[in-house]
Amino acid sequence: MKLELTEARLLDMWETGSGQEPPARALLLAGAAADGTDTAGPVAGLTLAELNALLLDLRETCFGETFPCATDCPGCDEQLEVAVTTDELRAPRTRVPPGRRQRTDSLRADGCEVTYRALTGGDLLAVDPSAPDARRTLLSRCVVGAEPASDVLPDAVLEAVAERLGALDPGADTAVPLTCPYCRHSWSATFDLAGYVWAEIEGYARRLLHQVHMLARGYGWTESDALAVSPLRRQFYLEAVAG
Repeated sequence: MKLELTEARLLDMWETGSGQEPPARALLLAGAAADGTDTAGPVAGLTLAELNALLLDLRETCFGETFPCATDCPGCDEQLEVAVTTDELRAPRTRVPPGRRQRTDSLRADGCEVTYRALTGGDLLAVDPSAPDARRTLLSRCVVGAEPASDVLPDAVLEAVAERLGALDPGADTAVPLTCPYCRHSWSATFDLAGYVWAEIEGYARRLLHQVHMLARGYGWTESDALAVSPLRRQFYLEAVAG
């Protein structure tokens, strides 16, 4: 990872991503993990599994390997505390041959022979999730060829593509299998990886800016002055100001 994980760098990521929609923020974070540019361009063509791998790299470097979570059991409504690890969410990494950045596959459904590809971050950016036909539009973007050719593919064909996308891009789905220790009910819980990492970065940034504010009031320091001090020494100064 080329990202220099300084506190100033995390503040820059938070400032850039504030106000953006979730897909744009996910690409911003993945782009920072990939090459430190904080832009969506270099990673927009990556598949969802590749983007998730970058987000997991970023999260491990910033905050560690364990995600503390809470969820309610759909069987007994008991609230559960769950620890999810990056290893549980990370798909096995495969080597992609040069010149074959994105693999395709084909299927036959409802009289159509369809060639399709995996979803990318750029696809998520291009589709308004609130639109009534968002799912159809997203799945249609995965289709790179159809025989017979058609501008509007049947729903059955697109749903067949949807069922195959997980096998084409392992790691795109970050759902976590869970079992309730009280009623033994088992289910699969959706885990919003990008949303979780963004919430952590936002929380860290706001705490850090509050510290800068306190030191500015107490000592007249600038933001760069405060960030130049190590977290341990900064905490001493904060306690001195408060005391």
